[in-house]
Amino acid sequence: MSNTEGTDLIRLVVERENIDRLPKRFRMPSMVSIPAEADLDLTGFGELRASASGQYSHQELQNLKRSVGPVPITLVDLRQESHGFVNGMAVNWLGSHNGANKGLTNEEVQAVNDRLLNNLIREKSIRFDYVEGKSVFIEHPLEETVQVLSEEALAQLEGVQYKRFFVTDHHRPSDAEVDRFIAWVKELPDPMWLHFHCRGGVGRASTFFCMYDMMNNAANVSLDHILQRNTAIGGRDFNRMDPKDTYKYEAAQERLAFIGRFYTYCIHNNHNQYELSWTRWKEEQGS
Repeated sequence: MSNTEGTDLIRLVVERENIDRLPKRFRMPSMVSIPAEADLDLTGFGELRASASGQYSHQELQNLKRSVGPVPITLVDLRQESHGFVNGMAVNWLGSHNGANKGLTNEEVQAVNDRLLNNLIREKSIRFDYVEGKSVFIEHPLEETVQVLSEEALAQLEGVQYKRFFVTDHHRPSDAEVDRFIAWVKELPDPMWLHFHCRGGVGRASTFFCMYDMMNNAANVSLDHILQRNTAIGGRDFNRMDPKDTYKYEAAQERLAFIGRFYTYCIHNNHNQYELSWTRWKEEQGS
């Protein structure tokens, strides 16, 4: 296991206070904003039952539910890093580049996440670290811990469904997670609203939102328009990269290439309801 749990590289931080507001970067197709001169193809977009955001607190999740409306909702958690909720606040064990669990298997990540949350339950006092630009400043230790929950437990409490895909921050999903996602989407009951979220609501949330849009609409909408309507509601512009950021730049290039490749997969396989897995299709394509 390459996890660095227990070292000073990982800090427990509060990401979102439990405040009555919407999650950071909350967006859904009905919020699309198009310049008058733009010619954006919105075929199938209004019918896409999906939204995206950054991590939410308990109250933010409740507001998310109200914004989506009275429909079945599945929270699609895209975070590989360990996280949960303390008294409704969203907390995270923050490592370098938010990659504390990078290199671990899904099972190892889940075990680490569960252990960290269970440890918090036993703490009489919890002190949160502060990382500028990455967390909320909590001045005093939390002396009375009322509730410690995993995200799945919070989903159950709020009467919504939950599914987790383990994706390293700033990176494209692994082929195994792509296979899991496709297989899962194929079995979704109708109707079902999917809410995709990661930490900040930018890279991973936008990637999976676009993947879901492609699986539903690639046969009728070009790749450029799929990506443009994602940015039109506040999603990531995948073409924006900073070559000076050596850690993120290569990963951003790989993610953009993956998105283009996944669109091609959808074009080739939407007619048979994605009977062929992503990995098998790649093998047949010799890539």
